[in-house]
Amino acid sequence: MKPFSLLIALIALLFSACETTSSTADSITDAVAETATDAANTAQNAVADVTEAATELMKGENYEVKVIDAKIKSPRKELSGEIAGVPLTINYGSPAVNDRVIYGDLVPYEKVWRTGANEATRITFGKDVKVGTEGTLLAAGTYSLFTLPASKEEWTVIFNKVADQWGAYDYEDSSDAARVSGTSTAASSKAERMDFTLSGNEVRFMWDDLMVSFPVDAASK
Repeated sequence: MKPFSLLIALIALLFSACETTSSTADSITDAVAETATDAANTAQNAVADVTEAATELMKGENYEVKVIDAKIKSPRKELSGEIAGVPLTINYGSPAVNDRVIYGDLVPYEKVWRTGANEATRITFGKDVKVGTEGTLLAAGTYSLFTLPASKEEWTVIFNKVADQWGAYDYEDSSDAARVSGTSTAASSKAERMDFTLSGNEVRFMWDDLMVSFPVDAASK
């Protein structure tokens, strides 16, 4: 083969090799991009599944509970329901036991407790009500809901006029709208997280091995 022809052949071979390499590189790039997209979609779907699961409703005959902030350690939840024809909501932080001693330790006796986690629990009545076995009159509105356990068996439920508070750090009894007795009973099974429910005309919260409740009735029928 003549030198010139040999040179042309070598140049053609070089261009062919470059095109093959480029095509291979493009294929690899496309495959990597496709894998990254699939991974991103999978992660996004997983997050969506977790979010959907976190906001699933817990329902009873006259109420439902929904998670409104699942991103924090003690998720913020809200109960919406009705007692004796009175609409009410309870907004609360839902702490976990996490192998801790709850009553007499994490929740000390003879000290006002936020009855949940983070912000104080808030309860809203859509109409005037009577609360507790004492039938104490309470005007429609939103209150912070505190409790004061003297022991595991003896509880006081406090409705305070300052609805927005962080914990019980700024709590002042001079702003109390009402104080009533709470009924304490052993829970049928341990509750890892603290939650509120409604049963008949009772508001209940359950945590660990204890359930505390108080009745609510319409102020006028």
